[in-house]
Amino acid sequence: MTAHRLTFKVTRSRALDTGEDVWVALAVGAPGSVSGESLTELVEEVEAVKHFCLGLPKDTPVSVEYVYELPGLPQDVLTSYRRERAHLDESARAIAARLREAGLSERDSAMLLDVPESRMDLLERSA
Repeated sequence: MTAHRLTFKVTRSRALDTGEDVWVALAVGAPGSVSGESLTELVEEVEAVKHFCLGLPKDTPVSVEYVYELPGLPQDVLTSYRRERAHLDESARAIAARLREAGLSERDSAMLLDVPESRMDLLERSA
């Protein structure tokens, strides 16, 4: 099955009806836009409309890319951070697995990696 991609340009804007600042996502190359009070709410709204924007059935895979246009934050800075963070997370998962194999506790592993113990649980579940 062909995977489809949809890009949303995300900005902050003042809502006309309430005067509150909201997140706005505009579909690029397809009809549709959504808004939300938080990024979490915005992503939920995008998930609800992405198939409609592309005119696809709900069971068709659609991956979404978000392009953030925020004053003072160039997109490449955020992209670079996310890429580096993904690399660090991958390294942390590999090290966590080796520490577990060496018999270290989550607490000791967290201390060695300088992360909260709760983060170790996430690293182990995603390994």
